[in-house]
Amino acid sequence: MHVFQTLFSRLDRHRVFYVLWLLFLLNIFTFKQLTLSEDDNDSKEMVMVKRIDRSILRQLDMKKILMWNPWYGDFGFALDDDFAFSRVGCKFTNCILSKNKNIVTPEQADAIVFLYTNLCELPKVHGRQEFQRFVLLTDDPPMCYPRNYFERTNLFGSFFNWTISYRENADVTWKRGWIEKLEKPTKKNSLTQIRLRTYDKKKKLVGWYVARCGSMSKREGYINELKEYIQVDSFGPCGNMSCPETNGSPGEALQPCLDMLADNYKFVLAFERFICDDFVTKRFFDILSRETVPIVFGGADYARIAPPHSFIDALSFNPRQLADRLLELDKSDRQYYRHFWWKDFYQVHSGYQELSTRPFCDLCEKLNSNLPRKVYRDIDAWWYNSTKCSGPEDHGIVIRNKGNEDLHSIQIPWSLDD
Repeated sequence: MHVFQTLFSRLDRHRVFYVLWLLFLLNIFTFKQLTLSEDDNDSKEMVMVKRIDRSILRQLDMKKILMWNPWYGDFGFALDDDFAFSRVGCKFTNCILSKNKNIVTPEQADAIVFLYTNLCELPKVHGRQEFQRFVLLTDDPPMCYPRNYFERTNLFGSFFNWTISYRENADVTWKRGWIEKLEKPTKKNSLTQIRLRTYDKKKKLVGWYVARCGSMSKREGYINELKEYIQVDSFGPCGNMSCPETNGSPGEALQPCLDMLADNYKFVLAFERFICDDFVTKRFFDILSRETVPIVFGGADYARIAPPHSFIDALSFNPRQLADRLLELDKSDRQYYRHFWWKDFYQVHSGYQELSTRPFCDLCEKLNSNLPRKVYRDIDAWWYNSTKCSGPEDHGIVIRNKGNEDLHSIQIPWSLDD
């Protein structure tokens, strides 16, 4: 003990304290490294756990939509893709769309959508889960289909929970276009600018494109009488003139034809096959978006869905009166170009992608809402009996030649509808 005391007294006490201080710092550094390493591992593990938890939660919260029977197209979505609704910009993105009953089984689906056009077989209603919703999708008025297109069962009356239709009172309204009022004017489409762009191009009066040769609206008879007073050029499969040849899908190939019509004709017909409340096809919005004036012939409330004085309603005139009105506008640039006053203040939406995805975006949102359960006790009463359709005679117009009422071509995709 005495030896150690002597040795310690001989050492420089400052150096001893210095060494001890270094050892102390070394211990602290080592402790922190171990702690940081553990924290880093814990942090990585927590991030991994959170990712796994989010993935599990997303799977648990995923709303599965099964398309029951054959469809034309995929409605703009990648099928069986967890992120498809996010990619197209839906408000709610936790939905998946499938045609494959092996991937999304009928027992697991939150919504099963039945396309009325090709409906042949229905699942048993007593096997339905409490969370499930059966949805009827219709893309044409009921007069387009035979009333007994498929065999009813005793349980059919209480089969459907929701509807997707062009009808405004459907649970999900499938719009074929819409017009949005802009917050700020574009200042690119003044009457003067439009006149400068179109004045030297428009040499002809009236043209139209038609792919379906039959109609219940008797539009062919109306147009045949209109041709007795003015020239009307008809393009497409049911016309006598051809559009410029283009490549791509039928829907894409049609757009250059409409461009040609808008460039060369002051007026383009948007005559519907049916005169039914709320029914208006994409063709009207496609024409309205261009620098021409659409002439409408249908049952939609055009004054509500389009800017005032942006179109001409043929059902307000008989064919002779409409011809006189168009000739009057042809002689007056001032009156004609007044139909474009709205172009700086509104935007027309008629793109295939947003039109096709919107009903399923809305359906996804509806599946995420806590709405009380609903059942259509008599779907025929809603679909057939309450659908209001009319003919030209109901608007005071007598058509001498009714035209072709053959409607066998109901399988044409809606994007080509006219």
